[in-house]
Amino acid sequence: MKRTMRRWLLGAAAVALASAAIAGCGDREKGGAEAPGAEKSAMQAVGPFRLAVRNRPEMPAVGDNRLFITVQDTSGAPVSGARIEVKVAMQAMGAMPRMESRGVIREVKTGTYEAKYGLGMAGEWDADLTIRSTQGASAQASYRLSTSLKEVTYSGGTPAVGAEQAPMASGGAAVPESGEAGAILIDAARRQTIGVRTEPVGTRELTTTIRAAGRVAYDETRRAEISLKFSGWVRDIRINYVGQPVAAGDELFTVYSPELLAAQQEYLTSLGAGGSDTGGAPGATSPELAAAARQRLVLWDIPTSLIDAIARAGKPMETLPILAPVSGVVLEKSVVRGSAFMAGQTLYKIAPMHPLWVVASVYPYELSLVRTGMSATILTPFLAEQSRHGRVAYISPSLEAETRTGEVRVEVPNARGDLKPGMYVDVVLESALGKRLAVPESAVLYAGDRRVVFVDLGDGRLAPRDVTLGLKAGDYYEVRGGLKEGEIVVTSGNFLIAAESKLKSAAQKW
Repeated sequence: MKRTMRRWLLGAAAVALASAAIAGCGDREKGGAEAPGAEKSAMQAVGPFRLAVRNRPEMPAVGDNRLFITVQDTSGAPVSGARIEVKVAMQAMGAMPRMESRGVIREVKTGTYEAKYGLGMAGEWDADLTIRSTQGASAQASYRLSTSLKEVTYSGGTPAVGAEQAPMASGGAAVPESGEAGAILIDAARRQTIGVRTEPVGTRELTTTIRAAGRVAYDETRRAEISLKFSGWVRDIRINYVGQPVAAGDELFTVYSPELLAAQQEYLTSLGAGGSDTGGAPGATSPELAAAARQRLVLWDIPTSLIDAIARAGKPMETLPILAPVSGVVLEKSVVRGSAFMAGQTLYKIAPMHPLWVVASVYPYELSLVRTGMSATILTPFLAEQSRHGRVAYISPSLEAETRTGEVRVEVPNARGDLKPGMYVDVVLESALGKRLAVPESAVLYAGDRRVVFVDLGDGRLAPRDVTLGLKAGDYYEVRGGLKEGEIVVTSGNFLIAAESKLKSAAQKW
């Protein structure tokens, strides 16, 4: 009897355990073991609903996945029997076409829905939800999934009842009611993923840099030509080839001239035979004639020291030396030993090597920034002295017909003589613009002939905006329109944001 009772109790216990196991399986089949996970997610107010979404597995994976969606009304009561559509998509990138997966929906628990979907590859996906209740209420919501993140991130949706929220746009973008067209909503996690950085627009001391090609030339204001005011013949040549350096006062050549010889004799005669104007010769016949004869020699560019030597010697010099008036190098030489020359004929051309000119070709839109006296840097990386400084001495009032550029002359010291006329160099001019509103260069996107920046509107909203830019100064652009001081602009990650907001395809709509 006892043995029979024991067997009966053991059987009843087994039946109870089996019933509990079957009931537990039924609960799991209805979502009891999985669905509560979605309820642990943060609720998001979307239209007339409150939504919580969670993925299984927690980190989306390539292959099969499930979304658990909890739907409540504004009072927190579960919404049963709703019609839900889920579309998971990855936008086209380059040659890769758009990929899309539609979820298979079933309600696993009152107010909790399961959406089975698949991911074709690793990466970031957009999940768009459409919810319609049996009473006719509807809403849309967009979420972001990533195979490298555990979170399901809310991107935007239908404005909550009684709230001022941006209406839903395609791809999870949100257009704010503030009137900023093309604005998108990007949550903090997504901004961190794509590396978004921002910077306020402010007033800065700007200095723009002008770079121009330049060529080295002689200083025309210091060049000299040697031509005599009398005719004669060349006797001896001291400086006898082009390019030969010469110092001021060096003897170039000697000349014989009957005119010069007669002028010397006239001067000596007016002083008295063998007399001296310095010694007060007693045989001097006319001081006035002596002064006139001496002045004639001076006007013929005969040095006064040489005239005094002639007076002291008391006899004329058959040949006289011609001296270099300036230091430099010989550019031209048109005589040789024995050459006859006429009065006014150019015999030598000499140009100094220190200082020199650098003639820079500056584009018309930059000419207005150049001022005489401003500092210039001459870059010569092929020389031992790779850079040197000069000053702008002249700005041409007209443009060169061939190049349509303006000529800017920079005076440059060349004490070492390593800078040679005819060399090509780089000229860098820096012009101070003063305090101006500026935006970082990295914030600017080029869309055809337009310049666009993304402005951070706050609360995760970023809006593209056309701007009018002025001169570029270092890493900044002068802002002439479209932005105000203190506004926040995106300086990094803006290309990805542009792709997010479909900048290229929607450029005509901005």
